[in-house]
Amino acid sequence: MKKMVMKRLLFYFLLFITFSGYSQETRQGLSISNNITSFPFTTYLQLFYSQFHPGIEVFRSWKLNKSEKNQVYWAVNAGGYYHRFVQTAVRIYPSIDYRRFFGSRFSANIGMGAGYSLAFENMETFELRDDGTYKKKTLVARSQYLVEIGLGFNYALKKEDTEGLRLSLQFKTFIQGPFVSGYVPMLPVNSVMLGVSVPFHKVLENEKYIK
Repeated sequence: MKKMVMKRLLFYFLLFITFSGYSQETRQGLSISNNITSFPFTTYLQLFYSQFHPGIEVFRSWKLNKSEKNQVYWAVNAGGYYHRFVQTAVRIYPSIDYRRFFGSRFSANIGMGAGYSLAFENMETFELRDDGTYKKKTLVARSQYLVEIGLGFNYALKKEDTEGLRLSLQFKTFIQGPFVSGYVPMLPVNSVMLGVSVPFHKVLENEKYIK
């Protein structure tokens, strides 16, 4: 499993290097999330009241075109979430988004991605031994594929600096699998993410100022 993880990480690193050279604008950000296992898309409202399973995600994105109203972004995302009775999942995935601006400060986006998930079971798991007894496994981890579909909204905090600090509200559906072979082939997880992002050049400027 370690070799598979390293191959996937190397693949995403190469994609990172390839696309970073073509970007018109680079941003990075952080999101906190709530996550529930439920039917895709149709249960997004339940994310605000039914259950709480916290998560966090960081990302870095690159703008791929020059249009001001219709923008296309490529991003590398990494994070995960904790579900007490199901799993702790780590996600690494690239995504591509189309963003449409309505005025100078408000925009909406839709996109999709695919990548890798490492899921750790948060439930008791037992293995049948040759003598007919069961042995409890202390740590069960599964490497899985990951498919993501999302939509969201973004808002620039300063009218005079529309490319500066932005708030975002994102709804995403993750499909991971195989979850339990022969029983649950795919596990859908819905997420609501509240985040902030800033242009990468401003992060570098702040680092110079601190030094």
